[in-house]
Amino acid sequence: MIIKTNILNPVSQQKAEFIPEVFISISRGKISSISKATLSHDFIDHSDLICIPGFIDTHVHLSQFYIRGSHSPTLLHWLNTYTFIEEFRSKEPDFARKVAQDFFRDSIKKGTTTSVIYTAPLKQACDIAFEVAQNLGVRAVIGKTMMDSGCPDFLKENTNTSFKESVELFEKWNKKTDLLEYVFSPRFALTSSAELMQLIGDFAKANDAFIQTHLSENHEEIKTTLQLFPDCESYTAIYRKYNLLGPKTILGHVLHVDDNEIDILRETKSKVAHCPDSNFFLKSGMFPLKRLQEAGIDLALASDVAGGTSLSMLNVMKMCSFRQNDYVVSPQEAFYYATLGGAKVLGKEDIIGSIEEGKDADLVFIKNPDQNKYNCSELLSKLIYVNEEVEIISAMVAGRKMF
Repeated sequence: MIIKTNILNPVSQQKAEFIPEVFISISRGKISSISKATLSHDFIDHSDLICIPGFIDTHVHLSQFYIRGSHSPTLLHWLNTYTFIEEFRSKEPDFARKVAQDFFRDSIKKGTTTSVIYTAPLKQACDIAFEVAQNLGVRAVIGKTMMDSGCPDFLKENTNTSFKESVELFEKWNKKTDLLEYVFSPRFALTSSAELMQLIGDFAKANDAFIQTHLSENHEEIKTTLQLFPDCESYTAIYRKYNLLGPKTILGHVLHVDDNEIDILRETKSKVAHCPDSNFFLKSGMFPLKRLQEAGIDLALASDVAGGTSLSMLNVMKMCSFRQNDYVVSPQEAFYYATLGGAKVLGKEDIIGSIEEGKDADLVFIKNPDQNKYNCSELLSKLIYVNEEVEIISAMVAGRKMF
């Protein structure tokens, strides 16, 4: 497959490039060449479109897809009023399948080609999400949410059962295809016993598996969590104690952390998923972007649906900029965090995240105002700040057209 198009590409945290009128050759799902000319007359003409790398959503709750926009004053009220009840609906296989199908279809239509996903704390729901992802051909890292304490009885798991089922899902699905991986997903320390966290941490480290959880999203959450673990000096220290931190750990939110906690994150090389839309919607606080940057911590953007209101990473990029009071987020930086930065958080920057020879062809084609009128920065500004006017024409994962 050869495609004539115009590339808008992340280069680094502060740099992007616009390359007009190039030919992208795709072979066996990978970008085999990018050139200014081709000897072939058989190519797809997308010269009226802009090609960007597929977006990477590093923290999202598939089973909550239908409750987007359910207003609540705080995180814990929102969880108890809407979230736990909604996740329990995935106990029914038909519902679990429908919500997974609708989630992935909406995600890909919004340009997201890779998602890091929590499902409901139900083995069957997670299994079905993997089946749907495999059938659709999307790229996903998926885990069953784990909760064995501090939650409603109708969702509360037995500690050993929660761990056993997660291991079974890991053994069945992790790297079953080149596009699928498993992630161990304790919701947060508030609903995870010390025993469960230790089991997860030890197994994941021994098997080079991903871990994801939430950290320091809400003041009430933090206060209650520290009361449960009085021997730990901080929320972050709880996760360190139970072996949950490391290079393959993705921590959602990370809003209210002190310098000692940031030091722990840096020393363990843990990664951070920044969820600006969700943080604003639930009034959780402002993300310490500059402090984490200065500490050298890898971070990326995430929709956090359904705390976030949309799966659109273009909207998340806008919120990333809008939700920083004392730091100016450039369009290039926001774009990086939704693409190449996300790939780096996943340790996949050599595979996805930018349009380069040798990488997988995870590509999105966008209709935009005449690109000849704009430079690179202006194009990115248009995409991010008036994203509701941006029309995504098509997307592909590993060279396979999704729609």
